[in-house]
Amino acid sequence: MRKFFFVLSLLFALSFDIFAQQTTVALHGEDGRKEAIEYDYFPHREYAFVWRNWSVVDKHRLAEVMQTKVENIESLAESMGLPRKQTIEPEWTTTRGYITILKRNWHLLPYDQLLQLLGMDRQELKFRLTEDDFLYQKLGYVKPWCQPLRYETPTAQMKERAAYIAELLSSLGKNALKCEEPRFDFMREFEVVKREKSKQETSSSDDNFELKMIFPYFTDFGDPLLDKSMSSYPEEYFRQLQQVGVNGIWLHSVLRMMVEPDGLFPGDSRAKERIEGLNRLVQRAAKYGVKVYLYVNEPRGMDDEFFNEMEGRKAFRGPKVRDLYAFCTSRPEVQEWLSRSMESVFRQVEGLGGVFTITASENYTSCVSRNHLDCPHCRDHEYAELIANVNKAIEEGVHRADPDAKVIVWDWQWRDSECEAIIRQLPKNCWFMSVSEWSKPFEKGGVKSAVGEYSISNVGPGPRALRNWAAARAAGLKCVAKVAVNCTWEMAVVPQLPVVDLVARHAENLSKQDVNGVMLSWSLGGYPSENLKLFQSFKKGMSADQAVEELANTEYGDKAGRYVREAWRACSDGFEEFPYHITTLYHGPHHTGPSNPFYVRPTGYKSSMVYGFPYDELKSWRSIYPMDVWISQMDKAAAGFEKGVKLLREAVAVAKGKYREGVETQLNRAEAVRIHLKSSAVQGRFYVARDRYLASSDEAEKAECLATMRQACYDEQQLIKDMLPLLSHDSSIAYESANQYFYLPCDLVEAYISVDHSLRWIESRQ
Repeated sequence: MRKFFFVLSLLFALSFDIFAQQTTVALHGEDGRKEAIEYDYFPHREYAFVWRNWSVVDKHRLAEVMQTKVENIESLAESMGLPRKQTIEPEWTTTRGYITILKRNWHLLPYDQLLQLLGMDRQELKFRLTEDDFLYQKLGYVKPWCQPLRYETPTAQMKERAAYIAELLSSLGKNALKCEEPRFDFMREFEVVKREKSKQETSSSDDNFELKMIFPYFTDFGDPLLDKSMSSYPEEYFRQLQQVGVNGIWLHSVLRMMVEPDGLFPGDSRAKERIEGLNRLVQRAAKYGVKVYLYVNEPRGMDDEFFNEMEGRKAFRGPKVRDLYAFCTSRPEVQEWLSRSMESVFRQVEGLGGVFTITASENYTSCVSRNHLDCPHCRDHEYAELIANVNKAIEEGVHRADPDAKVIVWDWQWRDSECEAIIRQLPKNCWFMSVSEWSKPFEKGGVKSAVGEYSISNVGPGPRALRNWAAARAAGLKCVAKVAVNCTWEMAVVPQLPVVDLVARHAENLSKQDVNGVMLSWSLGGYPSENLKLFQSFKKGMSADQAVEELANTEYGDKAGRYVREAWRACSDGFEEFPYHITTLYHGPHHTGPSNPFYVRPTGYKSSMVYGFPYDELKSWRSIYPMDVWISQMDKAAAGFEKGVKLLREAVAVAKGKYREGVETQLNRAEAVRIHLKSSAVQGRFYVARDRYLASSDEAEKAECLATMRQACYDEQQLIKDMLPLLSHDSSIAYESANQYFYLPCDLVEAYISVDHSLRWIESRQ
């Protein structure tokens, strides 16, 4: 009996210790007090919660979160017209769907209830917010303050408003929320390996590029190697990559998660599992002639807890930015840890293709990744020396283990004035990579600027890449062009933009340069598409127009091909009008499109990065453009796709047999892009008029503003109606690997409800 109580007390103490650790892990912005948005087009927050989660989280979990009976959750759902039976794809319970769930509840739940909803502990969520491709930044660098959500018995007024929502839903048709193709179903295309051979599966000796590397189409970005099923890396996907000429994939890695703890330096208890997963991946990819490369952005910054945990760690601590401290690479011990850790990974995983590095920014890493002059150790060193030394440390470790592995050094965010000095100091067995279109000058709507990156609408290469490639060749290094082929942050709502003329022009331009390889995508753009086929088939001496015409006829037949070819031209011409600026790319409404709700009152929130929340913050949307120019450019871009859609409809009419399905896919994608571009312009008009109305005291001006807002509401409602069947039919639309689903059908309908609410608000003021 005494032994029993001893064991019981030990278990209690252990449980208490684990609980204490979990509750002391601070999550980003947890102490913030910026109030969450009140979605007043819903009767109450509990209705918004049920609406947004009905298709992604089981009702029993919803009831647990709200501490109520399942019957109450069912009643709320039924009162709004939601289908009685839930249909929830299994992916929503995995890391493949958690970002979409997190986003839709960010303004509804405090962290403790978010953790319960996601089935995560604090440590895991903290890691993902920090390391899963800037997730916390995408959520706006702020956690809205929410009171705990508990079930409240609906009042008569709440029931009346819920019934009105049900009427609106009914007006959109009985299938408004029904998905003809379940979400994630596009992945099923890759479940079975097709055994037929293609003449393109064997790479030819006269290929333009030795290296053609891409990020897999639907791989988890943050921590994919623990999945023993390797569902993110199906064999059929590798076979299709082989067909379109791709011979390399890359994945995001965090070095400390792939090595054991090492003295004062970090490691992870599941490192061996990740190494096992990496071995499985390398072996699977090798069957199809594909090598695996690691994205290395190291050494990652760490928080107070890490540096205070062990005596001696503070010696490696650099300046603080937000919640993290840099790892100071001026300390030889840090460089040595980088080298031996990289060596450890490459010794344990035979056949790894190599790495590519980012060393000047992206995540917060070394002191030089922000401002090394703030560090007492780094301030005495030259910028170029610090950057070169990080790359040297990584290169030494990789090549001690595997001399044949590629170490690709990327000049991303290096100071322009320091690039040549860094390149001269790099080891001669490194490769050098630059964003092809970076610094390419352009003029749109009378506004002159230059490309940062992520541009298909502005065809590279630009002067920065040309200059740095020349310096690299002079230093004896091979060169790589980082390009965007399928899609980019200008528009990533479809897996492949039908702007093949722009892609062909870039391929033609690069064929005239002494470039040894191409990185074909960032996290977006990994679909084995026509765009990639063009890059694979493009040979020196070809013209862009010739390449596009041949591709259209090969893929869709002579009859439909001539319409597809002209549609690609129209879409390409339209896309060149896109109002490019990196701030617009990151903060505009073009990825949420018609799913972005209308707000009749300013939200007070700043638009968040890439996929998160555009809100109503016009300053970030327009970036360098006057608002009327930004709206006009979005309209022009949409007009090009509208012309392309008409041509593709003609192509569908004449397409026969196997060609018809492919043409219909091109049509749906072009139409989706048109809708998103047009919706961006419509939202811009609405918010310009709203802000003028709220600021004006002139009755005539206020009446004019209300009229503009009303028309914008009508236009947006039509765009939502146009978008619903496209989204239902094609589960790949609105999906991107690092951000998961930008929105779901229920979000489009929610936006429709918000627009109707805005119309009633407008009518009440006339």
